[in-house]
Amino acid sequence: MTLRFNLSKQAILCTALFALQPVWSVDTEQPIEISADAAIREEPSGKTTYSGDVVLTQGGLRINADSLIFDIDSSGASVITATGTPATLTQQATDKSASVDASASNIEYQESAERIRLTGKAKILQAGAVIEGNTIDYEVGTQRVMAAGSLEDDTSQRVKVTLPPSTLRDGQ
Repeated sequence: MTLRFNLSKQAILCTALFALQPVWSVDTEQPIEISADAAIREEPSGKTTYSGDVVLTQGGLRINADSLIFDIDSSGASVITATGTPATLTQQATDKSASVDASASNIEYQESAERIRLTGKAKILQAGAVIEGNTIDYEVGTQRVMAAGSLEDDTSQRVKVTLPPSTLRDGQ
């Protein structure tokens, strides 16, 4: 009986993570538009910092943040870091996936690793399903979601997954 219960818990967790696999497929053919109160460009380092009510849009993607840093290395690879209370990311629904809403203290996109990392009260909502944790990593190429809790100041934050009944019924 214990084995069956453990397998059921594992199946539910796998279902939960599969159901929450967002499709952050930014249309790279669309222009990036950024509005902010201020911008500072550091030409030698390839770093641009936007601050004050920052809004980035590209196709169906929208990021709202207190600050946004574009850091482009010498090879042309970029790291985009959004910081806020919280920073938010919204991907509009497509024919293949439901809309995605994400929030965290920091949202970082590493172009070369094709990874999005949410840290600090991280949360992703998609099709009624929710995953929360201190850190959530999403690997774009493999569509792999990894969530972790934290132990800070004698308080622990565990990973929390909420699934709508339809997700469990439909086996998604």
